[in-house]
Amino acid sequence: MIFNEHSDLKGQHALFSPSSSAWLRYDSEKVADRILSQYRAPLGTEIHEYAAIQIELGQKVSSVKHLKQSISSAIYIKYLNMDREYESYIPYAMKLIKFLGFLQEEIFETVKQYINDAIGYKMTAEQVIYYSDEIFGTTDAVAFRNNFLRIHDLKTGAFPAHMEQLEVYAALFCMEYKIKPGDIGMELRLYQTGDIIVHNPTAEDILPIMDQIVTIGRTAKEIKELEG
Repeated sequence: MIFNEHSDLKGQHALFSPSSSAWLRYDSEKVADRILSQYRAPLGTEIHEYAAIQIELGQKVSSVKHLKQSISSAIYIKYLNMDREYESYIPYAMKLIKFLGFLQEEIFETVKQYINDAIGYKMTAEQVIYYSDEIFGTTDAVAFRNNFLRIHDLKTGAFPAHMEQLEVYAALFCMEYKIKPGDIGMELRLYQTGDIIVHNPTAEDILPIMDQIVTIGRTAKEIKELEG
């Protein structure tokens, strides 16, 4: 028998592949969620970009309806500008906008609250916190005034987030700016799908992380030196 070539599919993986056959037991809702999962990461990126701009401009969100419209417009304008320089990005932009409508209403409520809180606390969006070339990260929103550190993180994914990530940011902040964690107050917030999780870490939480960062950083430096 002469098989069909499908050369354009070589090396690719289907969304519903025989190698992972659990989807045979999916209902319609689960199928829709699996398809939407392809767009969660890029949509998350677009939402974070929009939120950062709103925070920088100090423009609070008045309603979820307005938020959805504004994010859709931001996506369209972004890819329209790319379209003018390269190949056509508009179909991809329209697909993102379409799937934006499938996201849970609670996500947009949370994004609205995240933006408005960050503006209210006069926070800086998308700030890099640095220890070394191997250990650094970008906070969604951060502020430090009156000896009080505030770090907020927005999650648009389906999986539960972990506060440890924000504790690492707090540790990196203390190390970069040479601040003792016991000398300041801290509030860390996770914004995800209708929930705002608040954590006030102490020096006992942050100091072990700082110690581990030093150890990992030292090892990474030694290995890089061996590499030449």
